[in-house]
Formats: sequence, structure tokens, C-alpha cells
Amino acid sequence: MPVSTLLNEHELMRDTKFAARVRAAFIREARVVLEEDPATPGNPLRVALARQVLNPGDWTTPGLAPVIATDSEVAAAAATGSTGTAESAQAAVTDDLILSAVRRAWNVTAGVSPSPAP
Repeated sequence: MPVSTLLNEHELMRDTKFAARVRAAFIREARVVLEEDPATPGNPLRVALARQVLNPGDWTTPGLAPVIATDSEVAAAAATGSTGTAESAQAAVTDDLILSAVRRAWNVTAGVSPSPAP
């Protein structure tokens, strides 16, 4: 798996197309979270994040793109597909990979504590 440098990840998270794609993925997942069973662990925090995502304060910032740009699978795909530009790196990351990364990051982004180890 190719290794992405911190500079590569920074360039990816600042790419406006990547940030827009991540924003759309978070919005799509927010709709799912708002319909989940209230008994889901961490539901109040998960729903609070969903409401925040659906009511952004500023569409000009990278938003939650930094969380997704630093996801190991996203960073690896970007590093593999990069030809030295943030545009080529973001184009190498599929929408499905971004959606999967958003799902993996939802609880940590919402502040839901991980389950205790058995």
C-alpha cells in the first residue's frame, strides 16, 4: 500500500473538488443517521453531528475533508493515483471509498467513545 505524506494529505484536504465530494458524502450519510434506531450506541451524538452536517455554517472551507483525507484507505488511493497534483490525487479516490471513509469516521467525528475492549 503506497504511503501518503502529510503534505500529500494536506494538499488533498484543501482540494476544492475533494472537499465538495466529502461534503456530499457526509450529507448523504447524515440522512441515514437521522433514520437509524435511537437505540444505536452513541445515537444522540451521531444525530447531533448529522444535524450539524445538514446545516453547515460555511460552504467555502474544506469542512470535514481533513478527516477523510487522512483516512488510511483514502490516502493510499490518492497516493497511488497521484501524478504529482492534488487534482490527480482526488480523482483517484472513488465516491464509494469516500462514503466508506465517512461511515468509518462518523462516530469519532461525532465524539462517540469507542466500545471498551472485551
